[in-house]
Amino acid sequence: MTFREKTHWVALVVMAVAFGWYFFQLHTALPHGPGNIAASGGLLTAVTIGIILAMSLIIGIIAAVNPRDAHAAADERERSIHWRGTHYAYYPMVLGIWLCIGLIFAGYSTPTLLNTLLAVVVFAEMVRIGVQLYLYRRDA
Repeated sequence: MTFREKTHWVALVVMAVAFGWYFFQLHTALPHGPGNIAASGGLLTAVTIGIILAMSLIIGIIAAVNPRDAHAAADERERSIHWRGTHYAYYPMVLGIWLCIGLIFAGYSTPTLLNTLLAVVVFAEMVRIGVQLYLYRRDA
C-alpha cells in the first residue's frame, strides 16, 4: 500500500468518525436541536481541531515509518486516480447544492441550510476518497 493510499484510508476513517459524531450530537445532544447556531459552531470547531490533530498525528507516524515513500512524487497512476475521484465527487456535490437551493426556497432556517451544505461537502469528499481507494485497490 502506497503512502497516498494510506493517507486516504486515514482521511476516510477520521472524517467518518468525526462527522458521524458531529451530526449525531447535532441532532441528539444540542439544546434546542440543530437550530442552535452557537452550539453547532462550537461542535464544528471541536470536530475541525480533532480532524487536524488526528490526521497530523497518524499521517506523521506513517511518514516516519517509511520516509522515502512519503517523499515520493506522485506517478501518472496516482494523478489519474486523483482526477477520477474528484470527477465522481462532483456529481453528488452539484445535486447537494441544488437540494440546498430548494431548501432556501422552501424557507428552511440558516442553521439547517449551513448544516445541509456541510453534509453535502462531507459526503462529496467521502465519495472522492472512496472512489480513490477503490481505484487504488482495483488497479493494484
